[in-house]
Amino acid sequence: MITGSGRNDGAERKGLVVRNKDILDLATELAQQTGDDPTVDLDATSPKTDEASGKSELPPQRPISPPRSAVSDSSFFQPVAPTKERKTADELTAMIIADLSQVKGCPTRGLKIAVYGSNPWNVWLSFAEAGPIPNKTELQDFLEIITERLKRLYDVML
Repeated sequence: MITGSGRNDGAERKGLVVRNKDILDLATELAQQTGDDPTVDLDATSPKTDEASGKSELPPQRPISPPRSAVSDSSFFQPVAPTKERKTADELTAMIIADLSQVKGCPTRGLKIAVYGSNPWNVWLSFAEAGPIPNKTELQDFLEIITERLKRLYDVML
């Protein structure tokens, strides 16, 4: 037998080790279909010839049901959308300001953030009385990244 590492192992040749659950399920199902007779007729699939008429006929075949793995789990379980944690607009504003303040050149005063709307919510940024801001575009781009991340995690609680 070939093991998971791809080499023949003498210890495993002594006994059959099956590691695939689908194979075990299929073997169990086939064993149950054969009935009480544990013997297998090796000629059962070869055509039998009727001596009187000279015609050959195949033995009746039993339908084999597909292994259980052929049925997807999605047919039994409905997908569950991940639930988002709910935060107030003030909590989201505080989280955004904390992240923006980590950016070099972010003004320490005059930065205004407003979270508005329901789900989906959005953010408005202004630099009131902050003076000249050399990295204004960088801060706006970073705000978009922060907002997208927070929108995936949180809904606004009204």
